[in-house]
Amino acid sequence: MDNQDNQQFSAIFRDIARLLELQGDDPYRIRAYRRAAQTLTSLGEPLRTIARRGALETLSGIGKTLSREIQELLETGRLRYYEYLITTVPEGILALLRLHSLSTEQVRTLWRTHDITSMKQLAQAFYAERLPFEAAILGTLGQEIAAWERQQHRLLLGVALPRADILRERLASLPLVEQVSLAGSLRRGAAMVGDINIVIASPDPPRLMHLCNQQPEIRQVLETGPTSTVVVTSEGLRVSLIAVLPPQFASALHYFTGSTAHLTALRRLALRQGLDLTQYGVMQRERGQYLTIDTEEDIYTHLGLPWIAPELREDSGEIEAAEAGRLPALVTLEDIRGDLHVQSDWGNGAHSLEAIAQLGQRLGYQYVAICDYATTATTDRGLTPAKLTAQIAAIRRLNTTLPETFRLLTGIELEIAADGEVDFDTGLLQELDVVVAAAHTGLKEPRNKLTRRLCKAMEHPCVDILAHPTGRMLGREMLPSIAMEAVLETAVETGTYLEMNSHVLRLDLPDTYARQARDLGVTLALGSGAQHIQEMRTMRLGVLTARRGWLAPDQLLNTLPYHGLLRRLHDWGVSNVT
Repeated sequence: MDNQDNQQFSAIFRDIARLLELQGDDPYRIRAYRRAAQTLTSLGEPLRTIARRGALETLSGIGKTLSREIQELLETGRLRYYEYLITTVPEGILALLRLHSLSTEQVRTLWRTHDITSMKQLAQAFYAERLPFEAAILGTLGQEIAAWERQQHRLLLGVALPRADILRERLASLPLVEQVSLAGSLRRGAAMVGDINIVIASPDPPRLMHLCNQQPEIRQVLETGPTSTVVVTSEGLRVSLIAVLPPQFASALHYFTGSTAHLTALRRLALRQGLDLTQYGVMQRERGQYLTIDTEEDIYTHLGLPWIAPELREDSGEIEAAEAGRLPALVTLEDIRGDLHVQSDWGNGAHSLEAIAQLGQRLGYQYVAICDYATTATTDRGLTPAKLTAQIAAIRRLNTTLPETFRLLTGIELEIAADGEVDFDTGLLQELDVVVAAAHTGLKEPRNKLTRRLCKAMEHPCVDILAHPTGRMLGREMLPSIAMEAVLETAVETGTYLEMNSHVLRLDLPDTYARQARDLGVTLALGSGAQHIQEMRTMRLGVLTARRGWLAPDQLLNTLPYHGLLRRLHDWGVSNVT
C-alpha cells in the first residue's frame, strides 16, 4: 500500500523541529517533533489506514496536537503551522538546515553573522574560502554542495535521451571506439537525470579522451583525465565520458549505470560470498583476482543472480526478487500495439486523422485512439456533442480506407468538473471506443476534495481511463495533493484503467505508483497525450517508466491486439464494441 504519506509527513515534522531549533524554541517541543518524525518513518502501514481506525494517538510520541496535525495533512495535504513557520525565516534557509554537515547553530551563524541564507550563497562563499568552519566540516560540506550543484543541472528524461542518442552515435563513429553505451540515471530511465553518462571501450583510452575533448560540439572542458572527461556541449549539456579497455567495458558499464544503492546492496551480497564488487568487476578476495566478465550478465551470475534490468536497479527489492526467482519479465517497446491518447486537428492537435493514422502505421501500431478535448460547462474549447458525432463518422469512414491491420479508435478526453462529474451526454459516450477523463484545473484544491473529485469521475460507468492521475508536471516543484492510495483503491473497485502518460513533461503515473498499481492488480494504459504527431514517439519514455514500475506486458492495456483491446473495453461497459 501507499506509505508515501508516512515519509512526506515525517519530513515535514523534521523540518518543523529544525525551524524551531533555529529560533531557539522550547527543547521539549523540538524533541517531540523529532520523535514523531522517527515514528512515522518506521511505520509498517500507511498513516491513512491507522487514522481510519482512530489509532493515531496510540503511536509512539503522537499526542493530541500531533494527531490533529497528521489529520490535517491527510485531509488537506497542507499543514498551516508548517507554512507559517517557513514565513518566519529567510527563503532558502531550510535547505541549509537540511545539510548533514552543518549544525543548527552553524546555520544560525551563517544567517546572522554572514548573511548567507541560501545554497547559492553558501556555494559562492565556499569557493571563495570565506566560510568560518574547520577543514573536516568543509570537506563534507563541499561534497554536499557538489551534489546540490549536480541537481541544478537535471534534465527531463525526454529532453536528455534523444540528445544522448545523437552523442552516442557520434562517439561510435570516432576512431579508437569499439563499444559505447549510455549509463547512469539515463540508462535507468529516471524521469529527471543529471549529467549524461557514457561509457566507451577503446584500446587507447587516453588518446580517445584527448580526441573527445577536441570535438567541435564541445564548448567547455570542465574536468579531464586519462580515462574520463566532463564537458559541456554547444547545447549546454553536461556530459561525463568514461573510457576503458575493451575487457573492462561490461564491468564499467554496470558500475557507472548504478544506482549507488543497488551497487552497495550487491557489494554486501558479494562480501558474504567471499567476493568483492568494484568498477573493475567481481574479485575473489582470498586470491585478489578478478573473475572473467564479458557481459553484465556475468556479474550477476558470479553473485548467484539472474541479470537485473537497469530500470530496476534502485535497491527497491530487486535483489530479493532475483534471489527468489520473482523478477518480472518487463514490458518492451515492441510489446506496445497502440497509443491510447492522441489529439487531432479536430480539437487542440496539429495534425489530421489521416496523418495520425499514417504515423501510427509507421510505428508498427494496430490502433491509435483519438481523444480530443470535450467542451465543458465553463469553456467552449474542444469538441461539442455535434462535432464529436461528426468526428466519429469521419473516423469510421477513414477506417474503411485503411489496411485491415490498423484502425483509429473513437474517443474523447473529458474534463473532470469540480464536483467530480463529467459534463457530456452518456448516450454519446457509449458510442465511443475509449473515454478518457482528466483534471487540468483546480489542482490546488485541498487533498480530500481533489481526491474525491478523481474517484467520483472513475465511478462514472462510461469512463475507461483516468489520464495523468497525479497531475504532475516534471520540473515544477509543486505537485497536486492527492491521496493516491484512495485513487488506486477506486481503480480496483471500478475497473478503471490508470494512464501512464508518456508526454515529455508528465511521465504520469510515476514509476513508484505504477508499481503499487501493479501489486493491486490495476491495469495501466500507455498514452502519449500527443498534440503533434512527433510526440507519439514519446511512447519510449512511457515504456521506460513502466519498466521502472516493474510492469510486465499483461499489466498494460495497449499490449493487447486490436480485437483483444475491444473485447476488454467491452467488458468494462463500452457498448458499441463488436
